[in-house]
Amino acid sequence: MARSSGAIGGANPSSLARLSVLPNRRLPHVVTALGDSRAAAIYIDSGQRGYAATSPLNWANALSGQRLVIGPCFGKSGDRTDQMLPRLPAAIATGAGLLYIHAGLNDIAQNYPGAATSGATAFANIRTMIDAGRAAGMVVVVEAEVGSNGLSAAQMGQVNDLNAMLFDHAERAPGVHVHDARAVAMQPGYSDTQVQFRAGHAYDGTHLNGRGAAYWGESLAALLGAIVPMRAGAALNMRAALPASGRRQLVANPLFVTASGGTAATGASGTIPAGFIGSAGTGASATYATQADPDGLGNDVTVDASFTAANAQVRLYQDVALANLLPGDLVEGVAVVDILGTPSGLASLFLQFTQNTGTGGQGYDNFCLYGPAAANYVAVDRAMRLTLRTRPHQMRAAVGSGAYAQLSVRALSAGAGSCQFVVRQMALKRRDSDY
Repeated sequence: MARSSGAIGGANPSSLARLSVLPNRRLPHVVTALGDSRAAAIYIDSGQRGYAATSPLNWANALSGQRLVIGPCFGKSGDRTDQMLPRLPAAIATGAGLLYIHAGLNDIAQNYPGAATSGATAFANIRTMIDAGRAAGMVVVVEAEVGSNGLSAAQMGQVNDLNAMLFDHAERAPGVHVHDARAVAMQPGYSDTQVQFRAGHAYDGTHLNGRGAAYWGESLAALLGAIVPMRAGAALNMRAALPASGRRQLVANPLFVTASGGTAATGASGTIPAGFIGSAGTGASATYATQADPDGLGNDVTVDASFTAANAQVRLYQDVALANLLPGDLVEGVAVVDILGTPSGLASLFLQFTQNTGTGGQGYDNFCLYGPAAANYVAVDRAMRLTLRTRPHQMRAAVGSGAYAQLSVRALSAGAGSCQFVVRQMALKRRDSDY
């Protein structure tokens, strides 16, 4: 009897799929991005340690329980699609399973290579990105072009051409998805020939602020939820699973089981859980209270914050015991936060992990959903639940006195106003690997 080879190199993909062995297999929840300034907005810093509140992708992740792992990204302000292509191999080389593309506007705004061909040129280059990603085994998500406030009628015609070609291609290309946020971000009935962002959704007529990114991200989360499986492990869901100050979890009282005994610092009043400090800086005040968590995990901390000016902060934080941390350890902060009611004057509600190596050393900050404190950078104005997670940070050795590590949830103001939020848990987890 003839026998087939035991090697799988010549097997067809359908046979491999039946065996749960897939060619070029990548993990769909691991994301890299390629694009212009809107893709660069995923991070607030060149070192890519802080997730920004101005990126819909970050909001989609926070609103879906941190379903995604967002690693190195390749956005650059001002780039046309042809200028992005040299970075395409680096994006594929990350090993990510999902390629997120946000591109096309600069081709059209610059009339490149001509006013009548910019849309088709952008599509051809984006098609190259799509095809290369798919050939490498990646799922591809492309943002439809929404345009910007200053585009002419002719340029909007090129936007429409680009989108029509993207939609048509995605209908025929497996593993390619176009996300269309135009109805969320833009005023649908503004004009027959031009577009305008919804009021309070963009800080300059082209780029999203925290509010615009949040609602765009809500729409994006619905798409990603259909193509990326849920990933467990971000938030704590059992009191016994990760004991406080153990090998894997390093915050004392992460579920606020001990509901009182913490410290109310300057500007703060009320009840604060053991091991934590509540504070309100200049221009802010805050009242803290604890109540039983509805899921029975422990207790929640409700914070009523008021602001009289921009750039005021309210914090709930803990200085993590350095005795439990060693140089070289990889750690990530995690928090679950509910925004209640209708916040006003809020610039961002974010998670921050900070390591300071002491006198003569350096400070390292890692953020999730940070947005600047400015009037045109306003944040959400309705209730939301957010799961926040910082990128992994490698602990450095202390070099002087006063070294510390701190995990904090912070509300930052864009101006006078108030907000109420509930912190349901705060944890610092030790990881085995970076991403």
